[in-house]
Amino acid sequence: MNEQDKHNSLLKKERLFNKIAVEKQSSFLATWWIEVANSIKEAGLNWSLEYLEVVMQQQYDIWIEKLNQDPWSSFSFSESVIQIGDKNWVHEMLYLNYPSILPLRYLPANSTVIREEANLKIHLKAIVDTNELKNQVIFLFYVRMSPVIKINLYDLLILNLQEILLEQEDVAIMAVDASWLIFKSMEGEWVFGRQ
Repeated sequence: MNEQDKHNSLLKKERLFNKIAVEKQSSFLATWWIEVANSIKEAGLNWSLEYLEVVMQQQYDIWIEKLNQDPWSSFSFSESVIQIGDKNWVHEMLYLNYPSILPLRYLPANSTVIREEANLKIHLKAIVDTNELKNQVIFLFYVRMSPVIKINLYDLLILNLQEILLEQEDVAIMAVDASWLIFKSMEGEWVFGRQ
């Protein structure tokens, strides 16, 4: 095998590796996150994705192909929801502004723990009202997952929060400038923090 053949073989292996990685991540998101997106979409609210995934340059074109396939094609997401980079920058902004006070799981600093109530909508509204938060575009995301939704804060109160604020996930509702944070942990803790 000459050098050109070796090079071509390596390129094919790399492309296959990247294709498998994209397929795995796409399937993972489709099994759980797509239900969240569908719930928001069906409510008819104005929302967008800041990003679905942040990927290496080699995976970008593969992801763009995925956006044109089911189940992603039903959303008509723009190509900008796939960003090239090595960090999920909204998540990084969360960790920078609200570092964890616990070593083994994330619980944000600069915050007050509030006990969870059975009715998520009443609980979220109470936090919004108590802290006099104005309606504004916010980031809604799961701490360990890549997709970041942009939606109006008050629109969250219209949604079925049982379908959005998943019990088995840590959820962040954060001002786009990170000036405040509402965080719900898997352990049922609600936290409000302000910079």
